[in-house]
Amino acid sequence: MTATADRVLTTSASARDSAIADFLANLDETVNRVMRGRVDADFMESNRGLPPFVLRDIMAAKPLSAFIPDQYGGFGDSPVAIQGMLDVMSYQSMSLGLMMGINGALFIQPVAKYADEQVGRRVLKRMAAGHAMGGLMITEPDFGTDALSMQTAWRQDGQSYTIQGTKHWAGLTGWADYWLVMARPMNEDGGLSQGVDLFICEQDHADQRIEVISRYPNLGLYGLPYGRNKVDVRVPLDHRLDGGRGGLRMMLDMLHHSRMQFPGMAIGFLRRIADEAVRHTRERTVSGSPLIGYDQVQARVARIQGRLALVSALSLYAAEHAAADVDLSRAAVASNAAKTVCSDYMHDAAQSLLQLVGARGYATDHIAGRSVVDARPFQIFEGSNDVLYAQIGAKTTDQMRKRGTSDLGAQLRADYPEGVDLAKLGAELDVSLPDRPSQRRIVDVGFIVSRLHALGALAELATRGFPPDHVAAGAATAGEEIRGRLTALRDDLALRPAEAQLGVASWMPYLKPGV
Repeated sequence: MTATADRVLTTSASARDSAIADFLANLDETVNRVMRGRVDADFMESNRGLPPFVLRDIMAAKPLSAFIPDQYGGFGDSPVAIQGMLDVMSYQSMSLGLMMGINGALFIQPVAKYADEQVGRRVLKRMAAGHAMGGLMITEPDFGTDALSMQTAWRQDGQSYTIQGTKHWAGLTGWADYWLVMARPMNEDGGLSQGVDLFICEQDHADQRIEVISRYPNLGLYGLPYGRNKVDVRVPLDHRLDGGRGGLRMMLDMLHHSRMQFPGMAIGFLRRIADEAVRHTRERTVSGSPLIGYDQVQARVARIQGRLALVSALSLYAAEHAAADVDLSRAAVASNAAKTVCSDYMHDAAQSLLQLVGARGYATDHIAGRSVVDARPFQIFEGSNDVLYAQIGAKTTDQMRKRGTSDLGAQLRADYPEGVDLAKLGAELDVSLPDRPSQRRIVDVGFIVSRLHALGALAELATRGFPPDHVAAGAATAGEEIRGRLTALRDDLALRPAEAQLGVASWMPYLKPGV
């Protein structure tokens, strides 16, 4: 590369970084003004839906530009803008953060990558202007984790596709202007073939409109509507996504990209939790001393900050490894680790904040109580964490089997040396696994691997000058978790459900005589 070309690229990158910084600053100011100035954020978050002006003002700041490809006027070719935008939104409202994540990771990115060029251009330009939203429909009432057995079916009928089925728990139910609907191909005999496909449905067209059958009273995330939907539509042939690969590969690429963006949502959420925890424990006094002076409280706050450090590292990792044009269909370990670690830490931090705040926090209009119910579903949707841990663990145990070793420590030291070193894991790692571990032990291995992946990212972040005290808190937090799971692997205590159910006051027959 010539010196001139190098200067042009450097200048271009600098201008781009400046534009992204300006975009995020404007978005932060807008969300702060709307959520903390024009509306009582706590009241809004404890009531269903969003006031119309809130969504209007926020969409006017064009947050979805973070996902929109450069050619359509956005920043979507840079994961930096995506991570930053999700951080800004999630600090103020988890509902807003998830809303943007659904639009971007589950609609805009797959459309930009796999849709017909003309259809994609028309849809994405409208979304870039802040005039439309899009979502994804996969889950069905009888098929959640077992999504590939879905019964929503498609068949070609002349110059269109007919799609019929029922979908539920799609975020933005009744709000989205566009939907990506996943369905299985129907055979000539009426049966369903293996494999899945994705189709764009435009709600402004009567023959593509999806009917909302009912709305769900979701426990948390009040700002987002969920419900049950009847799919009985006809879409043009050019509305089927086709990336030159099978539908399953497209689905994995889409979901893995989405899971890689969990750190963006988690970091904003955890920053808010950490700020609230520090503020409360400094201001609240018990027996004449501030809460933060107590060792148990310090440990809770340190763990919250440690989780924030680890999620910050995963955000950096995603910004550098999960660009929109990268095929992540085979990046199961990294993407599943990002999703599981972030969602576990969101829930754990929210529980700690509620414990610190006490009775006042046990209300839907308080940030502590609301955070608990808002964070909980992140451990369930886009793959239950138990299932994702099992997938991660199975990858590691399969590698061990191929190498002909039962030494978990040797495998982990080879795969995640930076994480092992940062957590100061020594002889604790020396666990011998059976050739065919039980499922729950495979889940334990997946849990450990996910933390080591995060620790590896934190070790890299530390080399770039991240505050050492936050690095130390992150290393101690993850190391403590890993040691707990290693103990479970080493002891391998049997846990089996009892055959008989206990009845009312089942303890009474065992009372001492005369009581």
